[in-house]
Amino acid sequence: MTRPHALAPRAQEPATGAGSAPVEASTTRRRLVLMAEERLVGDTVRVALRSRGFDAVAMPWPPPHRPPAEHRRQVRLTRSRVGVIFGDLETTRRRSEARAVVEAAPLRWLLVVSDPGDAVWGGMVHAGAAGVLPTSVGLDDLTLALSMLFGGQDLLSAGRRRAMVEAWRRSESDDRRSLELTARLSTREREILALLYEGVTVAEIAARTGVSEQTVRSQVKAVLRKLEVNSQLAAVAVYRRVVDRR
Repeated sequence: MTRPHALAPRAQEPATGAGSAPVEASTTRRRLVLMAEERLVGDTVRVALRSRGFDAVAMPWPPPHRPPAEHRRQVRLTRSRVGVIFGDLETTRRRSEARAVVEAAPLRWLLVVSDPGDAVWGGMVHAGAAGVLPTSVGLDDLTLALSMLFGGQDLLSAGRRRAMVEAWRRSESDDRRSLELTARLSTREREILALLYEGVTVAEIAARTGVSEQTVRSQVKAVLRKLEVNSQLAAVAVYRRVVDRR
């Protein structure tokens, strides 16, 4: 869970990826959209940014299935050029909701997320996000990144942007392949795979289901064959991709 105290007075290291750049010198308060997964965190970030000359307009987290036109209308009402999405975004649903806003509202969006190294953010960058930072980012680095965005500068080099999008596309391809492979399994085989994913041993599966270990091992072999892998560990990795997309 994102913690409100993540915005420390001083960051550990520069968070921007486009080289050094001067912070915007203007003292005019700069308005931005702030969409936080947790309201308490959003309030903390908003106050912190206000102390640095940013007018952060809080936008409620969008409900599922809101039409893109409504996303655009809500954002345009703020009259902002830059937006921040702040949160863990660990579930597929949350990521989809955030991406819907990025795709619908043409701002310079900065994602502040728990795991900036996740390939999924390449999809957000492809949709128009301008950069990705960790929720542990310090206030100094966050304000520097925002100042760069307001100044029309890029947080991501062309090479970095391209690499993120390519990693996302590979991940999406692997996910689709995992769905196709698991669709081959029978109901019983999917149950076996789910138990293996939970860390249940073959002996324990046999005891739970009332069949012999030899029978379970035969079922596991069938699972491996249909998933086109050579080990239970690899089979679990395939299943994990399916689970993570739910």
